[in-house]
Amino acid sequence: MNTSTTQEQPQPEAQACIIIHPGSKHLRIGRASDVNPHTILHAIARPKRPDGPLHRDPLLIPTVSLSKEISLQIEENYQSMRGTLQSCLRSDGTPRPATSSQQVATANKQSSPIQGSVSNLQLVTKSDVKDYIIGDQVLYAHPAEHFNVHFPYRHGDLNIHSGVGGSLSSVLADLETIWGHCINNLLEIPHSELKHYRAVLVIPDIYNRLFLKELVGLLLNQLGFGGCFLLQDHVAATFGAGLGAACVVDLGDQKTSVSCVEDALSQRGTRIRLDYGGADVTQSFHYLLQRAGFPYKDCQPNHPLDGALLSRLKEGYCHLNLDLCGLRDVNFVVERPGVSTLRYHIKVGDELLLAPLGLFNAEVFALTGQDKQGQGQANPSGDPEDPHDANYLRETSRRAHKEALENQTQGEVDDLVVDSLAADAAPDDQPQQQLLYSLDQAILHSIERCSSDEMKRRMYSCILLVGGGAKFEGLSTWLHNRLLLQIPFQFRPEQTEIIVGPKEMDPSMVAWKGAAIMSCLESAQELWIRPAEWRKIGVRLLRERAPFYW
Repeated sequence: MNTSTTQEQPQPEAQACIIIHPGSKHLRIGRASDVNPHTILHAIARPKRPDGPLHRDPLLIPTVSLSKEISLQIEENYQSMRGTLQSCLRSDGTPRPATSSQQVATANKQSSPIQGSVSNLQLVTKSDVKDYIIGDQVLYAHPAEHFNVHFPYRHGDLNIHSGVGGSLSSVLADLETIWGHCINNLLEIPHSELKHYRAVLVIPDIYNRLFLKELVGLLLNQLGFGGCFLLQDHVAATFGAGLGAACVVDLGDQKTSVSCVEDALSQRGTRIRLDYGGADVTQSFHYLLQRAGFPYKDCQPNHPLDGALLSRLKEGYCHLNLDLCGLRDVNFVVERPGVSTLRYHIKVGDELLLAPLGLFNAEVFALTGQDKQGQGQANPSGDPEDPHDANYLRETSRRAHKEALENQTQGEVDDLVVDSLAADAAPDDQPQQQLLYSLDQAILHSIERCSSDEMKRRMYSCILLVGGGAKFEGLSTWLHNRLLLQIPFQFRPEQTEIIVGPKEMDPSMVAWKGAAIMSCLESAQELWIRPAEWRKIGVRLLRERAPFYW
């Protein structure tokens, strides 16, 4: 847990503003004046009711059963990727020696764990908690004690499902408990004082309007903040990086999203969300380790502690640096309460590159489901509380077109009407649920949907990688080389810059930092929504004040 709250001569306004950036795996929360946010596991565990069913959201996206055909396709993809690595050169121009899974398995055949002392690790039982467990402690909930485990966000949006705790009201109640607990215990702000504080909530670039309405109600009515506004994560990232325009790529734990941002606006037609992220890379890494004689045979990715271990191994060792080759040492400790610790010393080869290379060969992520897809921003639906909602604007737009054209062309009006609700929306702006793009393809597709050739050139010249999945060493170089081969000639800028960790910042914190910066700007003062006006006017305020097209 990161509990750094060092402050750099904070302004009173920044001290009274709380930035909340919720994700599928982690929650980042802190004052706008903090250098870094507190980062905790975005999860809650509650004791199961004696007569109720059990529900446990997994830490990692689970793998699925594979048909022989799909298994063969995955193996063929990995063999093709191994061939690519074998043909690559190191930075000094010399051939890069590749490793095979058989070579790694042979090296690990003699590997056996070193037994240590009995672990002092303590699991959390029902007697240890009053109502719930929050954050990283959820990983240590005793399996036999039957806790219901919930992650309120999945795939970058609210985790609505048909199981226990999967209704919208239940998810909002979990969020109220988690966020309220963090504000009270980590930020040391009592609930009764929140009326003197304001909140900025970082939301996904592709959003559900109903969810946003409920989240504003949660902040102002349930938690009791004195004001709030919403900010899209990609826009926040450009503020954090100090960029006026960029194609933003957010590599999260369970989704990857891309959009083009210019002058603090995410261009609606360019938004793409893909159903894979860091957790899929982790499961792929385990799949590859198993085929390379992984000595820890009892590893179960669906177990919270093993899932966390695999995530640490991926973060600590996986990379895309072609100069790092051959067999490399990997060390880790397996710890369980009441039994001796086991220290492993193993060898790993190109598996360290093949796992993150899945971002450029998304077919291998069939390991975690064959139903993955891409998605764009859906057209807005109506809201009974907003008389001037999208349906109203669409219908009045059609009537205006009809009146203007009926004297010129009779009978063909409907074919000529264009829905121009959002000035930046592409003509075919419909939810795209057909293709699962690789990372480079998603960037090309997003930029291709920009409204002008000049904007396309600007976006190709500056690509910003953020999110926890952007930390692989060598990722920006690999992406740069892939894009240079595919950027259309007429849109090629003088230089394509791929930025990771701007201003030496952790890529996973760039959006949070950007929201903190924006909250203190004078121009942001008109964005705040107050509790009294929210109760009086409601969702119409979001259409009028949200810093994005509602």
